[in-house]
Amino acid sequence: MQKCRSKKNGRSAAARIIFLILSLSLVTCYLLLVSSCGYRMIGSTSLPFHSVTIKQVRNRTYEPRLEERMHIALSREFISQGIEVAGTGGEVELEATVTSFQLGAIAAVDDRIKEQSILLRVDIKLTDAGRVTEFSSLESPIKITFQTTGTVSESVAFKELATDKACSEIAKELVGRIIITYAK
Repeated sequence: MQKCRSKKNGRSAAARIIFLILSLSLVTCYLLLVSSCGYRMIGSTSLPFHSVTIKQVRNRTYEPRLEERMHIALSREFISQGIEVAGTGGEVELEATVTSFQLGAIAAVDDRIKEQSILLRVDIKLTDAGRVTEFSSLESPIKITFQTTGTVSESVAFKELATDKACSEIAKELVGRIIITYAK
């Protein structure tokens, strides 16, 4: 019985070694293929700046506290990409204006709204050593919805979470566009 186990373990070790060699070979071939075709990985490390100053966000809507939520979302996203957010003196200056906030009914039962969507639009102006880049009417690339069933306070809490999610998605979209713009 001992002899059978060692034979089985020997085969499994050999199989693991062969799998490892094949995996490394495939990864090497992939990297050679990608690098030889002119493709390259881009990210925040390819940006020519390492810090950003986010000016006070302007809110042109009637929805309260959107400027705070958008500023927090932008700050979090830049920090998560390894870019320092400076109070003043950043290499790049960002101005954001929330231009639109709309609630829309998605689902209703017996004249009662059960689910709503949020549409949030933001204009962004990025200034880098005199170079101005503008992103108009940025909105979340995914539809942000929330449940409106239950108590009023539960519905308001869901709306607040959905608003934060919309701000976060817009911030991700913005940073992605900035990375692509500077990668060109």
